[in-house]
Amino acid sequence: MKFTINLNKDDFRHFNKFAMARIHQASGIKWKVTLFNMLYWFFLAFFALEMYSVYDNNCCNNYDHLNRALIALGIWFVLANVWQQIYMRLYISAAADENGSVLGLWEFEISDSGICESNSLCSSSFTWQSIQSVEKDQHNLYLFTDKLKALILPLNQITEEIESEIHKNVTR
Repeated sequence: MKFTINLNKDDFRHFNKFAMARIHQASGIKWKVTLFNMLYWFFLAFFALEMYSVYDNNCCNNYDHLNRALIALGIWFVLANVWQQIYMRLYISAAADENGSVLGLWEFEISDSGICESNSLCSSSFTWQSIQSVEKDQHNLYLFTDKLKALILPLNQITEEIESEIHKNVTR
């Protein structure tokens, strides 16, 4: 069974968001990242406060400086919790080139042995055993071959027949 899709930046953005959420669901990773962010920004704010006190002899007698430092710490804490989302959006907007090997027109062929993908620049073949999981969100069907690597199939470009054929072969 052959079919063609056109992968665009939105599809790639949805995949990255889905994959990152998938990684965050891994046991123990979220609290480690949050703890690291909190400690990093706490020490940065504490350092800034201490450096300021070196240049201001009235620092230790005046709680206004401490209050400002704590407000700055709060702002950094918020930034630390949203930096990854901002970073990923900036990264994704620059990561995929319209003329590169990820985006654009892809031809897929499903057979009993696996699935092949090809475009004008490259081609890859995957056995059904190499597909670790088949997952989907409201935009795409993902055939994961690793934690952060997947074949991306936009749902608005594939049929139910293709999706059921993939599920049938992966679960075999």
